[in-house]
Amino acid sequence: MAYTPEPGSVVTVWEGGELALGVVAGEEKRRLKLIVESGREIRVQPSRVGWVVEERGPVPGSTVEQRREAGRRVEQLGREVAILTQQVDVGVLWEIIVETPEGEAKPGGFFTAELAELALDSRSGASMTAVARALREDGIHFARKGEEWVARAREQVEDLEQERQRVLARETQTAALFDALGAAVRGDAFVSSGSEYEERYLDALYQLAVHDEDTPDGARVMALEALGASKLRHDRPQEGAFRLMRLVGRIDDDDVNLQVLRYGLHVSFPDDVLACAEQATQRPPDGEGREDLTHLEVLSIDSPKTREIDDALSLERTGEVILLGVHIADPGAFVRPEDAVDREALARGLTHYHPDLTLPMLPPALGEHAASLVAGEPRPALSFFFKLDPATAAVRDRRVVRSIVCTTARLDYEGVDRTIAAGDGPHAVTLVELARLAALRERRRIEQGAVSIYSPEVDIRVEGDGTILLDRVDPESESRRLVGEAMILAGETAAQIFREAGVPAIYRRQAAPDRPLELPVEGVRGPVDVRRVRRSLNRGTISSQPGPHFGLGVEAYVQITSPLRRFQDLAMHRQLAAHLAGQTPTYDAEAMQRIQATTERADRDSRRAERAAEEFWRLRYLEGLTGEEVDAVVVEAEPRTVIHLAETLHEQPMPSLTGVAAGSPVTLCIEHVNPRAGRLVLRRVSCSQDR
Repeated sequence: MAYTPEPGSVVTVWEGGELALGVVAGEEKRRLKLIVESGREIRVQPSRVGWVVEERGPVPGSTVEQRREAGRRVEQLGREVAILTQQVDVGVLWEIIVETPEGEAKPGGFFTAELAELALDSRSGASMTAVARALREDGIHFARKGEEWVARAREQVEDLEQERQRVLARETQTAALFDALGAAVRGDAFVSSGSEYEERYLDALYQLAVHDEDTPDGARVMALEALGASKLRHDRPQEGAFRLMRLVGRIDDDDVNLQVLRYGLHVSFPDDVLACAEQATQRPPDGEGREDLTHLEVLSIDSPKTREIDDALSLERTGEVILLGVHIADPGAFVRPEDAVDREALARGLTHYHPDLTLPMLPPALGEHAASLVAGEPRPALSFFFKLDPATAAVRDRRVVRSIVCTTARLDYEGVDRTIAAGDGPHAVTLVELARLAALRERRRIEQGAVSIYSPEVDIRVEGDGTILLDRVDPESESRRLVGEAMILAGETAAQIFREAGVPAIYRRQAAPDRPLELPVEGVRGPVDVRRVRRSLNRGTISSQPGPHFGLGVEAYVQITSPLRRFQDLAMHRQLAAHLAGQTPTYDAEAMQRIQATTERADRDSRRAERAAEEFWRLRYLEGLTGEEVDAVVVEAEPRTVIHLAETLHEQPMPSLTGVAAGSPVTLCIEHVNPRAGRLVLRRVSCSQDR
């Protein structure tokens, strides 16, 4: 304005980008004191004042009542301005201004007074305020530039109107979705509108439910907005999103395996892969160049639930000569490089084992039948033979051949352990001798720097009816040791052959720890030492170059003994078979690098998926024990307390458990479990230090 309004005048003032009315109460430090609606006082620069709406009136005093009276005066004038504002047709006003005889927009801007005269036939302060408010609320046809209003071009107006419609549609659709989600949370059925923005929000919620921390930022923001609007109580956003997806019907099972969705695991085989596998089973494996070993007593030792029998053992003793045979299934006799089965196997990378499902690498027709070392059936194999010193189990000679074997019997770990312990029963002589040799082989590796960790494991299984079973694996199992030592020997031997012959391979390596380890001579036992040692070891890596594997205590190592379940092993099989036949390796260095990259990613994702699936079912099991007491041991006291549950082997921090030394037994009460949120709340009941 050109002058400072007199006290008692009602003026228009720009506040926060909006127009407000206020009574001038005076001036202080070059600022106007205004009383606005509700009697509130504000102070503004004179330059922010627009127009005088009413020139004269009582000057507000300092008492509460005087201010309220001024506020009521402002409210009355505000109602009058609102009536005028409703009379302003901004669209018509804009059309009048932009249309000239040539149909072009009139250049330049217009003062509010000019527009007020066009719209309301008046240049009063109230009329100018009404027009300015109408233009501001419209926000499309005119742009404010200083004291003037510029009419936008027709194209701009059309674009802004379309954008406003989009915003309005989003607000309307979003509000409808949030109402529907809230109703579903309260127990009503979810009613879908099928709108565009509903789909976007539900997709964002689905991503958060499945991918958790890997959810893209944009989707996470939308999902959290919807989750907050739904008023659903939750422990973690991912768990809340999952529950909303259950309510709206996007996820149909409380116990659905989210890891299958998160990592895009292949649940079923395409028809062309199944057809290719079936054709392969009808094609007898080539016997040329294979040794007939069907006369040997060959024993497979696996878990009773194992369907893919990759390996079996034989043992012959003539005088002072012990001949150990390690026989590995040869799916390469059926699966040809780059056929449909091979491409699918590479895409899967390996067989995935979860408590509630198994996703095989090869179709069952091959992996569980034709290529598997099924008892009583001749099968193609790759056989490693080792002449061992009877006293030390040192390798005197080795030989690897392509073969045909016939497994004599399929045994399980527990049964073999019983036979070895009793020294009597079917195949007892062979099994006892295998156990003796395995103990010697393990001792040799420990002397070479290997780390032997004897830690119990829990195999979690979910039956078809939902029953959760925990099978404890004995770390001192003789049967598991004899199988493990035989497989390590085969992998070490294959690595030596590849290294000496320069055949491209994928080596498993592990660097020595950053600082020396304190290792008990008898091996690492007990949860405290197991945790300490495992956390000190470097992560294993894979490489195209051979190198030491610290944990195994060998100079070079490849995985080759599970070709039915790991594509890397299948590739190593093909490389070794070609070398034995005097042929060019199946894969050159570049092809092997591609396989390494693909399978390494699959292996990494598999480990993450299996850990997450096991954690969910472990917590689901503990959920059934809510309110009960469980035994635990403190495995770490500094810098934070970490406990280890005896039955499930679950470990987690427990900050509330203070002043307890590592190794102390404790009794805890399970107070709350939320498997989907990964949450387990424990309360201290007693501790050995309490006594």
